[in-house]
Amino acid sequence: MSFFKSDKCKICKKNLGHRFCFRTGKDICWQDCNEMRIDRKCPSECSYALKETDDLSLKTKADSIAEYTDLLKKQIDKWISLPQKIFGDEIPRNMAESESGQQRLIEFFQQFQINSLIPLSYLKDKLSLHDLKVASHIKSYEDITIEFLEMIIKQEWKQTIDLLNNPDRYDNEEFKKNYLLRLQSNKILVKLTDFFLVSSALSQDKKKALVYFQLNGKYNITISLKRKNDNWLISEKIFGKPEIVNSEGQAMQQIAVLLSKNKLSDCFELLKKYSSIYVDSSDLNYYWGMYYMISNNEDKAFNFIQTAVELDPEFLEAKGIYATMLTQRKKIDSAKLIFEEIIKKNPKDIKSMNNLASIYISEKRKDEAKKLLEKCLIIDPNFEYAKKNLEKL
Repeated sequence: MSFFKSDKCKICKKNLGHRFCFRTGKDICWQDCNEMRIDRKCPSECSYALKETDDLSLKTKADSIAEYTDLLKKQIDKWISLPQKIFGDEIPRNMAESESGQQRLIEFFQQFQINSLIPLSYLKDKLSLHDLKVASHIKSYEDITIEFLEMIIKQEWKQTIDLLNNPDRYDNEEFKKNYLLRLQSNKILVKLTDFFLVSSALSQDKKKALVYFQLNGKYNITISLKRKNDNWLISEKIFGKPEIVNSEGQAMQQIAVLLSKNKLSDCFELLKKYSSIYVDSSDLNYYWGMYYMISNNEDKAFNFIQTAVELDPEFLEAKGIYATMLTQRKKIDSAKLIFEEIIKKNPKDIKSMNNLASIYISEKRKDEAKKLLEKCLIIDPNFEYAKKNLEKL
């Protein structure tokens, strides 16, 4: 697992040292960076150096909401302990000790539209301003991933489903069982005890986000999220740094080429390698299914194809194979529902129409079967499977 190991911060010796510090000449974590830069003595050539402002906000670079919030809290601690011109050089901490002083502080803050990033609730608690109105906190993409990892630490496996994209798919008990088994079989997650949020990024359209963590002081994980209405939901876990997120497509292309050339041993090695990284890839599970179908291992092929459909219910090609496998396992009712779903979403899918017609023939539903088969041949007059099924009728 050396692929996942990361260099430690040269100050705390615990967190990931992901940025170079001009003051120390060492790679440090953002927490130690915040401890130092709050004094505003960092050299100007450092992009993380604080710029002068007249209020509680900060002009600086931050790699995550968590980092910026932590820095703001340190700024608040500093601000409440120093004389402030706006209050006639009185110290806010001292003002908060009297009822009149508290009222002045509350009136001061409530006359402004406070930036949502400023942790006003933290200031409220520090100064015991019980009457200060604070807007309710809206969970960010970072909050959701932190909540997810905390559930993993507590081994609250089922509760994680509510944080996933399209959680309704787990109304299917087989999919739920499959998801929980995969989660609890992951050797890194099952031993998770602590994590450190390194950085996060938001897409330009603000509909997607990536949050990068260090797990147990040595493993990297990037969690991908999608925004639905005002809620952030987890779509994928990738064991690696954010820069490998967009490499998944290239990896799948390599595997597809090897499968097409029947180079199974080379394909197996790549599948094994990428499976430890792209653990939630529906494409990867699909190719595992193809690999085991070629290798004549129907049970393993079925498990991987089922996982591909669980991970991406819109993966119609995988769903078609899954429904066919269900038919072979005599789970006819489930297979019919899936074929019907596929045809509804893709009315030109002649394979699914033919397979559904075959089921109708076995059920003596000849008229319905005939309509489907005739429709197949309108779309493709040379579709042999439909021709043969019509002959059976």
